[in-house]
Amino acid sequence: MRNYFLLSYDISDPKRWRRVFRIASDFGDPLQYSVFLCLLSDKDRVVMESRLTDSISKKDDRVLLIRLRAAEDVENLVESFGKPFEVPEKRFFIC
Repeated sequence: MRNYFLLSYDISDPKRWRRVFRIASDFGDPLQYSVFLCLLSDKDRVVMESRLTDSISKKDDRVLLIRLRAAEDVENLVESFGKPFEVPEKRFFIC
């Protein structure tokens, strides 16, 4: 089962920020700067968390991962003001 997660980060070093951005892009779709919507299986989540943990400074950086709900419920979770929110096309990775 896959769940939607909101991934947000505050990275203090530009080199680490670019690395975290690339990792986030591998697992989700950007909504705004440093905010991604990720559709993750349990395995995907563990892999992503491991890669992120290895890429940040635990003293200077912060990464938030917020579970939203099961994949089929995402349309009811987001309220958008201004430009309409569109659920990104679901992507699946083959490793």
